[in-house]
Amino acid sequence: MSKKIWYSLTAVLVIASFVLAACGGAATATQAPAASKLGVGIVLPTKDEPRWIQDQTRFQDALTKDGYDVQILFSQGDSAKEKANVESLISQGIKVLIITPQDAAAAASTVEEARKAGIKVISYDRLVTGTDAVDFYVTFDSITVGKAQAQYLVDHATGTGNPLYLYAGAASDNNAFLFFDGAW
Repeated sequence: MSKKIWYSLTAVLVIASFVLAACGGAATATQAPAASKLGVGIVLPTKDEPRWIQDQTRFQDALTKDGYDVQILFSQGDSAKEKANVESLISQGIKVLIITPQDAAAAASTVEEARKAGIKVISYDRLVTGTDAVDFYVTFDSITVGKAQAQYLVDHATGTGNPLYLYAGAASDNNAFLFFDGAW
């Protein structure tokens, strides 16, 4: 995991702690959150990539260390499963939802449900688009990442007459557009 991504995970943890404190669910030195209350629900896109497994471990370790109950679910690349995961977490009474949407636009209605339930929403790494129901968006500088990716291609291309092709990535991931913009 790169430092930039680790910093964004750290930022999410800090924001989640502040949000939980504002919700009245913060642990103090003498009082931990009620064991029957789930404080933080996290929905990550897949277990098939090491990056998300690493984030799962870091979220779990940091939040449970601070006394919060946390449940982490995976959508496995399926927007319908993502929606079901969020609905399950809502029914369990979470105070904060941290979500990395599989499909940025499809997740809008899902986070709106969370907002209606009084839950604070943090869009992590990928922005949920088409809604104002996101309280915080934490990510790295995707345009700078795109610039670095393109510069690497330019610096390491060998020979002559080698065309360089840039691909934007998934249309469902807002970061893909930002990477592409930075690359150009």
